[in-house]
Amino acid sequence: MMEMWTGPEFTKRHRGGMGIMGSVATLLGVVFAILGIIGDATLTVIGLYPMSWFLLAIASLIFSLGCWLGWAVGIYLHAKETEKETESKE
Repeated sequence: MMEMWTGPEFTKRHRGGMGIMGSVATLLGVVFAILGIIGDATLTVIGLYPMSWFLLAIASLIFSLGCWLGWAVGIYLHAKETEKETESKE
């Protein structure tokens, strides 16, 4: 598993998937937070207690940060590679 992180190829190749996972995790985090706010405001249990929804939102948003960082590094590495290719052609 660690072999894929030894070089930049994995990050460059999978940056699209990381962006999609980041978007989904961010959206889930917002939905979980909204469910927690609604449950806390109405004093009802919507499947889980409101604090559990907030904790799920925090966990989801922390996971999305990792995905977005991987996506950003992949974009950066791709841009550096493209820059080197255009400089070598000139």
